[in-house]
Amino acid sequence: MEMLNLVLFGPPGAGKGTQSENLINKYGLVHLSTGDLLRSEIARGTTLGLQAKSIMDRGDLVSDEIVIGMIESKLDQNPNVKGFIFDGFPRTAAQAEALDDLLQKKGTAIHAMLALEVDNEELVKRLLMRGQDSGREDDKNEGIIRNRINEYNNKTLPLKEYYSAQGKFHSIKGIGSVDEIFQSLVDRIVFINAEVDLTGLETDLEHLDLTVNDFEEAKEIEPHLLLEIDAIKRLEAEEEEERKEASVSKSAAKVASVKAEIKLSQKASGTKKSAPAKKSKPAANKKASPAKKKIVKKAAKKNAKKTKKLVKTKTKKTAPKKAVKKVVKKASKKIAKKTIKKVAKKVNKKQIKKAIKKVVKKVTAKKSIKKVAKKSAKKRK
Repeated sequence: MEMLNLVLFGPPGAGKGTQSENLINKYGLVHLSTGDLLRSEIARGTTLGLQAKSIMDRGDLVSDEIVIGMIESKLDQNPNVKGFIFDGFPRTAAQAEALDDLLQKKGTAIHAMLALEVDNEELVKRLLMRGQDSGREDDKNEGIIRNRINEYNNKTLPLKEYYSAQGKFHSIKGIGSVDEIFQSLVDRIVFINAEVDLTGLETDLEHLDLTVNDFEEAKEIEPHLLLEIDAIKRLEAEEEEERKEASVSKSAAKVASVKAEIKLSQKASGTKKSAPAKKSKPAANKKASPAKKKIVKKAAKKNAKKTKKLVKTKTKKTAPKKAVKKVVKKASKKIAKKTIKKVAKKVNKKQIKKAIKKVVKKVTAKKSIKKVAKKSAKKRK
């Protein structure tokens, strides 16, 4: 499994703290809270900690630059961890961009934003009940509670939009038992992990000189992977058939368009189309008017040009790298709709076997591409 980095969000009373602990225990993630980081850096007397203390003593907010510096320090202290769960950061789109830049520099990224969604009335009810035990004044006053919830919703909306644009926002129903909600989080992470692995597979395939035939000829390949390749080829054949039908319809439409153009041109120039003769040849000395000749010649030339362009488009080969990238991208979402096109003709057999083993190891490590696609379909519903 690749490193897993999550941003966990939830309004006050959503149970974020409980679920955060459950996720840390299950996946071995490092909890990264900006509040904890600030206290740790100040306690250790680091340069960043001293800067932060000076700012806080003045009653000002610590800058994003200092917070990002503390996060980088935490990342450097844990180079071989399974991943991080970010709590309380980022809070703005600007912070999210800064975090993306930092993680990219470290060779990783945020893989998902998990947001526990609970309606406002349920949140108010939970916090008032919590206030009976917690002793916190802000958990006892309904007006203060509603203001806190509204503030959370307003502040996190830009972040939801930011991660949605990257396809990383995941809404999780936060109503139910603790175990039910945790299972929903785990199910979604299974899907996220599969996407991460398939993205890695896409990167590997981009650097391999392999064709579908190379896959089929390799003895090391797993039977279920061959079935996937067959399914891809069938889908490609069906799409090719659809393209042919669309091409015929397009050609018919072009012919009709040319005929209509000729007819309109004839009408405009005052020429009249003669009725067809009854299986008799036209008179040898009968000539078409210059205007009609010009129109027909122009239309024929235009049609020939379009036909030539159409044929050229149909016979044009897709760039190998683009074809492979497209296939794998489709596979990560809907079980691949197109086959891996021919990428290279000359490939050393040793390289093929080595590459196949690597691909098989990655694919078989996960449950199944089909299961992932099924979960993806459920998600979209």
